[in-house]
Amino acid sequence: MKVILLPYAIADLNEIKDYIARENPAAAKKVAQRIKKSLQLLSKNPYLSTVKVEQDILEWHIPSLPYTLPYQIVNNEIQILRVFHESQNKPAKWENHSNKPFNT
Repeated sequence: MKVILLPYAIADLNEIKDYIARENPAAAKKVAQRIKKSLQLLSKNPYLSTVKVEQDILEWHIPSLPYTLPYQIVNNEIQILRVFHESQNKPAKWENHSNKPFNT
């Protein structure tokens, strides 16, 4: 199944890479690669998540990383809404910010 990063997910991913790279560029690259591999795994197993937080939104916690991927499945696509650090206060409701999707 195709994975699409929606605009807020792209922004989150860029912020994560920039934040980590300030202290450790090599670690930032490794984290980005791990997230990308996780997205590839999710594309092959769209129902990896057993956590359904809203009617059509699932959350998957990336193994061994402190990040959560809220996503929805629409028209045979996995739409990643955010790349969310688990230390942050999770919003009461994930919003679908689907202005223009970006392909992975």
